[in-house]
Amino acid sequence: MATVLNKVRKYVRENALFSVFIAVTAFLMLFCIVWVYHIKVLNAPKVYSDGFGYYLYLPALVYNDFSFGFIEGWEHPFELKQVAGGMIDKYPVGVAIMESPFFFLAHGISLVRDLLTGSVTATGYTNLYQYMILFGGVFYWVVGTMLLYSLLRKRLGFSSKTSLFACIVITYGTNLFHYASYDACFSHVYSYFLFNLFLWYLCWYEEREKAKKNSLLHTCLFGLLAGLIFMCRNTNIVFVVTYIFYGVKNWEGLKRRIILILKPSRAVPIILTGILTLFPQLLYWHSQTGHWIVYSYGTDEPFYWLSPEVGNFLFSVRKGLFFWNPVLLLAVVGVFAAYKRRQQLYTGLVVFLLLIVYVSSAWWCWYYGGAFGQRVAVDFMCLFAIFIAVVFDRLEAGKKQGGNRQKFLGIMVYGYCGICIFWNLLCMIAYWYRVLPSDGADWNTVRDIIGMIA
Repeated sequence: MATVLNKVRKYVRENALFSVFIAVTAFLMLFCIVWVYHIKVLNAPKVYSDGFGYYLYLPALVYNDFSFGFIEGWEHPFELKQVAGGMIDKYPVGVAIMESPFFFLAHGISLVRDLLTGSVTATGYTNLYQYMILFGGVFYWVVGTMLLYSLLRKRLGFSSKTSLFACIVITYGTNLFHYASYDACFSHVYSYFLFNLFLWYLCWYEEREKAKKNSLLHTCLFGLLAGLIFMCRNTNIVFVVTYIFYGVKNWEGLKRRIILILKPSRAVPIILTGILTLFPQLLYWHSQTGHWIVYSYGTDEPFYWLSPEVGNFLFSVRKGLFFWNPVLLLAVVGVFAAYKRRQQLYTGLVVFLLLIVYVSSAWWCWYYGGAFGQRVAVDFMCLFAIFIAVVFDRLEAGKKQGGNRQKFLGIMVYGYCGICIFWNLLCMIAYWYRVLPSDGADWNTVRDIIGMIA
C-alpha cells in the first residue's frame, strides 16, 4: 500500500498541472451528475435510452433472465429486437462488462443494506445502481485521459504543456465532458477509454518489440483489446487499422508491416484471444437465436453504403460534428501539418478517420437519435487530441523562434480554442435545460442558445 501511495505522490509531483486538471474536472463531472439528476434539472432515470439497453445484461445476470422479463414495472421501457428467428437485446455486451465492477459494488451495498434494514433495494435499478454507473463513467474518463496524456507526452514526444492543452481542449471543447457525466451510461466514454488504451499499448508494445522484450501474453492483449472495442460498439472494430498501419509511410512500409503482423507468432495469439474475448457476445447471440453471429440491429436499421450522409454528418446544424464541435477543425489542420513527418501512428489514424466517417455516415440514422452533438465521435477523441497536439506543438516551436507573426498566430489559435470551449459549455448547459433539443436542432435553436447569455 505504501508503495502505491509513493508512486501516486511521485506521479502528481512530476505531472502537477495535469493532476490538477484531472482532479478538478473529475470533481466537476461528479458535481454535475448530482446537480443535473438530483438537485436542479432532472429527476428521471439516469440509465436510460441506449444506455439502458447496454446495461440490462448486468441485472439479467442477477435474475438469470436474459429475456429481461424482470424489468416489468421499471421506470424505463425496453423492446427486444427480432433477429434471425430470436428476440434479443440489440446492444452489444461490452459496455456491461466495463460497467460490471460498479454494478456489483452497488449490488453488494444494496444486499447488505437490505439485510440490515429489511428493505428491498437490491433490484438492479435503484438510484444507487444508476449513480454508480455514471460515477463509473467519470472513472473511465480519468483513466482514459491519463493514458492519452501519457501517449502524447511519452510515446509521441509532445511537451507536457502541449499534451495538457490537448486534453483540456477535447474535454471542455467537445461533448466528451457530457458523455463522461450526464450521459455516461452510453457506450462512448468506455470506447474513449479503450481507444486511448489501445493506442498507448500499441506504441508501448512496438517500442519493446525492437528490443525483443515482448512475451506471448503481451501479444495476446491486442486480441483482448480488439474484442472489447468490438463488444462496446461493433463498428469501432475498424480501429484495428491503427495496428495494421503502425509505422507505415509508403507502400513498401505497408508490405513489410503486413508480413510482420501475419507472422504466426503474432497473428495466431491475437486471433485466438480475440475470439475468446468475444465469447460472451457470441454465446448470448447463440442462446437467443441459434446463430453464433448476427446483425443485432436487424433489417430495419441498415447501412446505405452507396449514399453516406458525409456532409450532414460533418457539417449540418442538426448534428454536424464540426458544427457543434468547431474546435475539432484544428485537428484537420493538424492532419496536414503532420504529413511530412508522418510519425508511427499517422497513417493508421488518417485511414481510420476516413473509414469511421464513411461507416458512421452510411448508417440509416446518421444523426444517431437523441444526442448532444455527433456523439459517435466521442469514441475516437484520441485521434483529434493527437492532431490538435500537432498544432500546439508547431505553435510552441514557432514561439521559440520568435517573431510577431508567430505570436499573433498563437493568440489566434488559443483564442479560437477559448471561444470554442465557451460555446461548447454553453451548448451543453442548453442541452441539459432542454433549450438545445436532443434532435432536430436548427438555426432557431442556435439563436435560442445565444439568447441564454443575452
